[in-house]
Amino acid sequence: ALLPFKPAEPNQAPRFRYGATCNYYEPALLDLIQHPFFEAVAKRVLRADAGRFFQTAILASYPQPESEFSYDQHTDIQYSLEDWAATPRRVVCSFFLWLTDVNKRRAPMMHRPGSHRLVAAARSADPVLKDATPGVQGIKMVDLPPEYAAPQPVLAQAGQVTVLTTSMVHGGSTNIDDEPRKVLVMTYTAAGVAIGLPENQAATKRAYDAKLRELLRPERAHLVAED
Repeated sequence: ALLPFKPAEPNQAPRFRYGATCNYYEPALLDLIQHPFFEAVAKRVLRADAGRFFQTAILASYPQPESEFSYDQHTDIQYSLEDWAATPRRVVCSFFLWLTDVNKRRAPMMHRPGSHRLVAAARSADPVLKDATPGVQGIKMVDLPPEYAAPQPVLAQAGQVTVLTTSMVHGGSTNIDDEPRKVLVMTYTAAGVAIGLPENQAATKRAYDAKLRELLRPERAHLVAED
């Protein structure tokens, strides 16, 4: 199994969260990444004629039953209102395919509904950022004004998919349940839309895309076409 729990080494703190990004090639996982369903939904969300694979990750959170429940709040990327209004949209469409049940105690993602619109309005009000190319960059979001909705958990059953934007204020939480929480993340953009990445992630994506061009079925290889 991917991302197994590893007991702590002597004199080291235990680790409860694990992740892998764009570094796995198991046929069952590639079949999900290239499944026409996800491209079809992404095209509808993005108002696009064609979709492109962007990134994928697997995340696992193991139980910490003696810990207090806590969560992070951040954005992974931020857009302007103009990015959202464009056709195709200049945003990333993210799918979270839950591999385990997620309840209120099992490390649910905590999100602030509608916060992506408030973030976008603030970006549009900044003349430097309004027309800038969106780029992946984690930004902590603390001491938010009262117009931001209270955090809510994303709950799901194994096999369900949540479609979301990581430009909303969100974050992982502590697993105080007795079972792990695991999720496969798959993200897509509209063909021709540029999204910036930190150089280390960009290099990983280039290498992964090149390998996917060899491994995806011929009729699905357009997902990693070089626009």
